Amino acid sequence: VDRVLARRGFEIGVREAIGAILRYVVISLGALVILQAAGIDLTSLNVLVGAIGVGLGFGLQNITSNFFSGLILLFERPIRIGDRVEIAGCVGEVREIAARATTLVTDENVAIIVPNSQFVSERVVNWSRPGTLTAYLIPFYVSHTSDPELVRQALLAAAGRHRDVLQQPAPEVEFVEAGLGALRFQLQVWSREHLKTAGTLKSDLNFEVWRQLVSAGVTIAPAHGAMALGVPLVQ
Repeated sequence: VDRVLARRGFEIGVREAIGAILRYVVISLGALVILQAAGIDLTSLNVLVGAIGVGLGFGLQNITSNFFSGLILLFERPIRIGDRVEIAGCVGEVREIAARATTLVTDENVAIIVPNSQFVSERVVNWSRPGTLTAYLIPFYVSHTSDPELVRQALLAAAGRHRDVLQQPAPEVEFVEAGLGALRFQLQVWSREHLKTAGTLKSDLNFEVWRQLVSAGVTIAPAHGAMALGVPLVQ
């Protein structure tokens, strides 16, 4: 995987798939050769092996499902090593696709072991596909007395001041809702630089939006209004 296949330019996902399959084949053939060399007649063990196989089939359903799911992941490659994915509320980088489970490493450098069957049967968000261009949505809540046009200008100004926010596609502001507690706006920006540090980008934009809103005289929604909506003031 690291020497022979890597030198021939195979992608890391293809290398891991070939390496895993060859490893399973070599171990299986090696076990058969060892048993035959020890003088054990494998034909006489057919009944015993069959009985054990039936028991293992019922007892190891989950393991078998995860094993074949791992093969599906290696062949179809809906996720690859190095991809940033989200599954069951967990977000992390794919570090290893093994026979039973896949290892994700979060931004906090915590390893999460996810059974392979979950990637086949559940909804998975792959932030690395189809490319590095990613949109980020940031909601804001302001008072009913605020001028919506001033809010739009302030949000666009904050987005334009961030060096990692792309101008093409251009940032957009959507007036989402005029709720009972506040006016809800949503800022959408595009970036190629913060796939693994989305929190940093949103934090920078929150700071800049706050400054822009204050300088424009826009009133932030009162706490009780935002809480009535079930959301924080600024997300």
